[in-house]
Amino acid sequence: MKGERQVDMRPVCIALGYLYGSFLTADLVVRAKTGKHRWDSFGNPGTANVASRLGTRYGIIVLCGDILKTVLACICGLLLLPGPERLGVLYAGFGAVIGHCWPVWKGFRGGKGIACAGTAAVLFSPAIGFGALIGGAAAVLVSGYLALGSAAIAALLPALALLSGRGTQPTAVLAAAGIILLLRHRKNFVQIANGGELCRNFFLLLKNKSD
Repeated sequence: MKGERQVDMRPVCIALGYLYGSFLTADLVVRAKTGKHRWDSFGNPGTANVASRLGTRYGIIVLCGDILKTVLACICGLLLLPGPERLGVLYAGFGAVIGHCWPVWKGFRGGKGIACAGTAAVLFSPAIGFGALIGGAAAVLVSGYLALGSAAIAALLPALALLSGRGTQPTAVLAAAGIILLLRHRKNFVQIANGGELCRNFFLLLKNKSD
């Protein structure tokens, strides 16, 4: 009916994305492999940590799981909020990042959100998503630090959205996601500044774990 108030589906997309994102693939992998609860001694439930501790194949499993949950969240977001702007994808993906970083049933102790943010960005805009991921990979190769690659992704997401003329709303959401990524890596930045960051030899570590 004319004049009927429409429901704003953006918060719904974020909430649904949060539910998907709060499923931590790394917890299942760590428990299956070691029988331990992730937060007891294993640390960050992310691809890099699992790969460095258990081996590359287990890191790949975690990565695939985190990508899959974000894809499912974004599909649901697109169904709830359809349109050529793909805002449903953007908001559900943003919710997945929040859920992955701060899952309520894990005591708000989650991962760092790179896989979720990268996947959501690619689904929203392949040019923006792949551009940011390529920039992040280049930063890791040049510096040797994973955290600096994450920082590059965090900065490139809103920058590329702005440069591509996506508008204020997508740029703001991607900027918010970038801020979350930076917050989740703040300890790594401090360690880098103090010369204590251990990720410089990450690729060599993965090679040794795979051998």
